[in-house]
Order: sequence, then structure tokens, then C-alpha cells
Amino acid sequence: MAITQDGSQAFGISTATFSGFIVESFTETSTSNRVDLDDGNGEPIGSTTVPGRVEGTLTVQVGSGNTVPTIGAEITYGSNTYITTEVAVNETQADYQRLNLSVYEKIN
Repeated sequence: MAITQDGSQAFGISTATFSGFIVESFTETSTSNRVDLDDGNGEPIGSTTVPGRVEGTLTVQVGSGNTVPTIGAEITYGSNTYITTEVAVNETQADYQRLNLSVYEKIN
């Protein structure tokens, strides 16, 4: 018996979605910078941490009916909006494409 791909059956994890894309994996990282404080003589007196932006990487499956996101496109997950910074086509199979996306969380 042969398997026929007609585009009507999604594969992968269908419960986790970003803007309608099927998500296989998602990693989110909160970045920060350490700032050292010096006195008038250049001697260190302390340091503090300044929060940076939230960045993420994800692997998604895109069906033939969906548009592949472009650089700068906004995608949503729950109540968060992310800006796409990198799009790479990882694999193509019949009506589906697997994409690797790099994103950062939109602040306002």
C-alpha cells in the first residue's frame, strides 16, 4: 500500500502553534549584560546586570496553504509577539516545509 500526500493531513505536533505553524521545538533565552561600576580612580566598586531582549529559536512545519515568514515578520505565540530575524528552509516534503527560525520578543 502506497502513502499518498494530499496536503490534508498535518504531521508533527499539532497542539503547539506559532501563527498557525506546527511547532516541533522552541527554545527561548533571556539575555543580559553585566555593567561594572568604577569610582573616580577607576577602581571597581560594584557591578549590576542590565536585562536584554528575549531571543528564541524554533523549528516549524509549514503547509502549502501557509506563507513562509520573512525577515522582520511578526509571529505570535500565546500572548507574546516575536520578530523574525532569520529564516532557513531545513527540509521539504511534498506539501510541507520544515523551517528553522530565529526570533526576538517584541517589547512594544
